[in-house]
Amino acid sequence: MCTSFQLRASDGSVAVGRTMEFPDMLGAKLTVLPRGLALQSQAPTGTGVSWTARYGAVGMDAVGDPQWLTDGMNEKGLYVGVLYMPGFASYQEPDADASRNLAVLDAVAYLLTQAASVQEAFALLAEVTVWGPENPLIQGVPPLHIVLHDASGASGVVEFEDAAQRHLDNPLGVATNAPYLDWHYDNVRNYLPQLHAANPAPVEIRGVRFAPLSQGQGFVGLPGDSGSAARYLRAAAYVMTMQPAADSDALEQLCLHALNNFDIPVGMMTGTNAAGVEQDDQTKWSSIASLSAGRYVVRLQSNPQPLVIDLSQTDFEGGGPRQVELVAAGFAPITV
Repeated sequence: MCTSFQLRASDGSVAVGRTMEFPDMLGAKLTVLPRGLALQSQAPTGTGVSWTARYGAVGMDAVGDPQWLTDGMNEKGLYVGVLYMPGFASYQEPDADASRNLAVLDAVAYLLTQAASVQEAFALLAEVTVWGPENPLIQGVPPLHIVLHDASGASGVVEFEDAAQRHLDNPLGVATNAPYLDWHYDNVRNYLPQLHAANPAPVEIRGVRFAPLSQGQGFVGLPGDSGSAARYLRAAAYVMTMQPAADSDALEQLCLHALNNFDIPVGMMTGTNAAGVEQDDQTKWSSIASLSAGRYVVRLQSNPQPLVIDLSQTDFEGGGPRQVELVAAGFAPITV
């Protein structure tokens, strides 16, 4: 389970906030992919799509594999992330030409190292066949959809339905999980009276005046559970009502405060996964991709201090992938 949203500042800066929910860290590391890196995907037989990185990229990987990024951004200001879509990810059938096949877990690295905008990413995916190989650590085929944002403020998603790709613009800039994006857009209309931050006006019933009990009742009626539909509605409400930050620095802080509202502690989301295995999802990390400023921020469940990598100061000149294991840490002590 995950929540992502795009925010914009008054000066035009763009940032994307995202939470990553899973039972454990899956061996994830902060990963740098340099320019010129030769990469290839897998196919049922033979070698899948092969490519050379045009752009350097930074992101968080999955299961310690530097090519399997869960989200990240590149030096051109493109953001790509994958979010779970259980029950609603029907991938394409592999192509007879092995070189056209792109495994879905390779999609983030493929797009970040090749595309500079949402439209370029759409065009690249249209030229390949995205398929879903089994992954033993996930105990099946990972059910995913792809979320895209760029520094211009453009936003889109790639979904897989009826064994085909669907490329959709996403002007709200919000994404969670199942079902498909158009369903979430329709569902927003069910909650129109609650999508505002202003307190309700007092009402009078038979001469008795009833006023709100406190500030903050503008969102009364929005669901408060951790399901994907509820998180989508709340994220859409936040995007609509939050006062814009002045610039990219303030925008990063605003993203962090918004992400706090989607931070799921252990025990709040329990159940079984698609394979029938008990799964206790929790927010293992959150990321902020400051697309205009070229900064990628990560905050771990086990470390309250956000960590930032400045892409303008990152060496993307050749070599292999570089990975850093982000470690647990406590609160910063001070002496008073």
